[in-house]
Amino acid sequence: MPIWRRRLASSPVEARLRRRVQDYVDRQDAALAFEGEALVDTSQALDALLLQRRQGAALPIGVLADVIAVHRLRASGLASPEDTHAYVALAVWMYAINGGNVAPQLRQEVDDAIARGAETDEPAALLRALQGHASAVRAHWLKTQDPALADSVVAVFVRLLDYTPSDDPAYATRLLDLAGVTAARSRFMPSKAVSDLDDAIDLAERALHHPRVTGPGIRRAHKLLGPLLVTRLERDKKRADFDRASKSFSALVDLAPDEDERAQCERDLMILRQQYAHWGR
Repeated sequence: MPIWRRRLASSPVEARLRRRVQDYVDRQDAALAFEGEALVDTSQALDALLLQRRQGAALPIGVLADVIAVHRLRASGLASPEDTHAYVALAVWMYAINGGNVAPQLRQEVDDAIARGAETDEPAALLRALQGHASAVRAHWLKTQDPALADSVVAVFVRLLDYTPSDDPAYATRLLDLAGVTAARSRFMPSKAVSDLDDAIDLAERALHHPRVTGPGIRRAHKLLGPLLVTRLERDKKRADFDRASKSFSALVDLAPDEDERAQCERDLMILRQQYAHWGR
């Protein structure tokens, strides 16, 4: 059955997704799938699917197929590797929850993904699908700063974190991913800057102190924390933020992979100390 033939849409989000796919089917026009709002619709549709999953209801596979179709159209029309990753991972999740059945158009790509090691147990396939979707939303938002995605770009990483077990080795990475998009939104959306900055710092510090954080995660956390704490120091002028920023920049000096980066981190630390001394005067 072609992936665009569905039961009647049961919600406005489903209806909008259907229209985006149907426009391509009827007129070979994928423009509606390229809009930032299309990713908002896919995210909200996934939220509804996951709610039904938690409630033990049968999942409307047709809605998932529409989500996949939107990402597939974007992958082709926009040459987006993130959307490619998203639709293949979502298709593997479809395979996992639908008894090994997928739309014929997706069969070869699903088989290839499984041959490359994609996991087909449902929880693992779901996590990979949510990660792929979140990465696609982030890539579009970082490229466009589309205001329509300002809430979704954070929400998709909140959802990904919620579905990642806290003892999973990837949990610290998920915290840092969420810290990163929250920090990015704080720069582009002044209305959310204060709360987003504080949230990003808290998330990065949670990652830094996670028991399974790895060396690269520690370095990434400090690279986030140093500049974020300096920004908050400029805002609040609190000694505690200076001390924490100094600690992060000092750690980056020790963790630098080469002499050039070590020298840059040392300069950053020196500038921070000079700036704080100036404020003190």
